[in-house]
Amino acid sequence: MVAVAVAMALLVAACGDDDDSSSTTTAAGSGSTETSEAAAQATFEFVPLDAGGPNTKSALTKGDIDIAVLFSSDGAIAKNDWVALEDDKDLQPVDNFIPAVRTDAVTDEVTQVLNAVSESLTVEAMQGLVASVSLDGENPEDVAGEFLADVDVPDVTVDGDLVVGSANFAESEITAELYAQALEAAGAKVTKKLQFGARETYIPALEAGELDIVPEFVGTLSFFFDGNAEVTSDLDASLVVARELAEAKGITLLEPAPADSVNTFVVTQDTADEYGLAKVSDLAKVSDPLVLGGPPECPERRPCLQGLIDVYGLKFDV
Repeated sequence: MVAVAVAMALLVAACGDDDDSSSTTTAAGSGSTETSEAAAQATFEFVPLDAGGPNTKSALTKGDIDIAVLFSSDGAIAKNDWVALEDDKDLQPVDNFIPAVRTDAVTDEVTQVLNAVSESLTVEAMQGLVASVSLDGENPEDVAGEFLADVDVPDVTVDGDLVVGSANFAESEITAELYAQALEAAGAKVTKKLQFGARETYIPALEAGELDIVPEFVGTLSFFFDGNAEVTSDLDASLVVARELAEAKGITLLEPAPADSVNTFVVTQDTADEYGLAKVSDLAKVSDPLVLGGPPECPERRPCLQGLIDVYGLKFDV
């Protein structure tokens, strides 16, 4: 009986040791997994280049960088079949294209025509238009005319004289051409003053009546009027802010287009396929030290490096 009791005691002890050992192993295993997952996230490098310009695009093409900071309206994205990563955590403040009209020049007919143009301007459409002008060297007037042939503009008559202006970059000039030609087709007598200058020049001209209509951007125009404007990733809320600021200057903002011009993180199709990238948050799963190229001020700006760190949890060697 004593022998049996001793044997039973040894068996119980052995089982207890196994339980403790298993528990310890599991705990160690969990810790190792967590450590492994943390270690798997790479520390990326940032290289200062230009603000969505030729240096950044060339570096992405050559493979000198893996991720480029470009504008969402950039024609090179469509032209090269690059992948614009979805901003799935809404880092970027909105900056949709929008017709800015001198309030005294607003009519129901003008509104209907310009809103129809805005509705047709998707991100992909704008990229294609910009690529045709900036990369293929086509005439903005011709490109706009071809595009409008497929736009369903309301059958209304616009009376009177209108002056349509633009800033001095491709997206603005193309959009102004679309506005001008659509209004001309509706019966307006349109004078074009394209490449009028920077916002500091054309907004005062719009207020003074030298211009009647210019393409604008919801967020950028808001910040132009008020550096502390509450512009966020919420288009509806930001539009309320933009319209109030514009109305105080005698300017009416019509309906925004789906197309915008915001900071966009872009990779080649090969890089997207290699790492399974479709949205910005996918970068957190990458274990290789990729290189991001963008404007020199990127490390200090929330829509750029600071947002990638704070909002998306990425690591950078800065």
